[in-house]
Amino acid sequence: MARRIFTAVLCTLGAAGIALAATGRDRHEAIYPAQRIPIEFSHALHVKPEAAGGVGAPCEACHEAARKSEKAADKLVPLAGKPRAGTFPEHEACESCHDIAGAEKGEKVDPAASCDTCHLGVDKKAKKVTATAVWPTPNLIFNHKIHFEKEKGIACERCHFGATGKGMEEVDLSTRYQLPKMKTCLECHNGSSAPADCRTCHVTDPSGRLQIAFATATLRPMQGDPLGLDHGPRFELTHGTRAKLDRRACADCHTDSYCATCHDSLQKPISVHPNDYITLHPTQARMDSLQCDSCHRYQSFCAACHERVGIGMSADPTLRARNLQVHSEAFKNGRGSPEHHGIAASRNINQCIACHREESCTKCHASTTVPGSQIVNPHPNGFGSRCRALRQANDRGCAKCHTTADLDMKTASGVCR
Repeated sequence: MARRIFTAVLCTLGAAGIALAATGRDRHEAIYPAQRIPIEFSHALHVKPEAAGGVGAPCEACHEAARKSEKAADKLVPLAGKPRAGTFPEHEACESCHDIAGAEKGEKVDPAASCDTCHLGVDKKAKKVTATAVWPTPNLIFNHKIHFEKEKGIACERCHFGATGKGMEEVDLSTRYQLPKMKTCLECHNGSSAPADCRTCHVTDPSGRLQIAFATATLRPMQGDPLGLDHGPRFELTHGTRAKLDRRACADCHTDSYCATCHDSLQKPISVHPNDYITLHPTQARMDSLQCDSCHRYQSFCAACHERVGIGMSADPTLRARNLQVHSEAFKNGRGSPEHHGIAASRNINQCIACHREESCTKCHASTTVPGSQIVNPHPNGFGSRCRALRQANDRGCAKCHTTADLDMKTASGVCR
């Protein structure tokens, strides 16, 4: 009685979308959708040898059709020797031991064969099973026939196992927990014994990429993924390193447009930028500017935003805070001081351009040909000896402050400062 109540509780959980005898880490619902199996059945009783108190039936006694099955949708029950898309074994499979016809007539039979021997939710008056089974098709490409033929037959226990992996002798009601995990498959599918390509087993969409969106769930590699692709809670923050190492692995599931939904810098998931991030981001930007730079551009994103809130020399004067002084006098005018902005810029120019545009620098540092310049030379002593060589290598930096005519005149005369 206690076992029957416990089994009923499990079935109720299954109806709520919780996998029986399994957790999210054990089987992914995108591959093995949640089941509801309203029966009471013991594989252990049927599989154990007679000497151990069991029936001693081999797997093929009830699942003979597995030897010929070529589709994951087949339920592998013996009905005229052919796989079928049914739910449970028909009574024909059970009647070799259970006298169902005799039990329906009210005869005393052994072993028991009444409906409620196996079925839960039986209306005894109507002699009808009322509980509905939910046994969805796995979202996989799988061929049992090939696996029986390879290596003169792979034993069922190699892929279907009990709670401790020892076999079905320790399993009562078999659920999706007894279906193999990818780690089991990769023991053979290692690229030498059998193909290791994901498309060998996983369903693809019309583009040829792996299908990741299913009615039951979205496919995401789970904790313990043998390929090291665990998409855990912080994967949004850590996936960059993995993507750099093996971009092709990402491309098996994701398109460039999928990546752009985050990397175009228009909107970040809350898991990346939490609420009130605008007040927290300066600290992170100073600690890891490269991580910010993977999505944002300082001059087009950071500087523009800072100007809109009144930070930066190019901001509207009416927006600037009157009681806020960002830089000291030494920072602006203390040439030779360790606090001078030239030294700070040489250490980390990215920190400067988060608020200042190039025009902020050229107002002082451009040559005489740029209107309004204060002609402050930013070059160190001895720069003139390298000026011509640097321009010949790449004059784009020179053109920020000098016109082409100005550069031609200086390099031709050898007067560079």
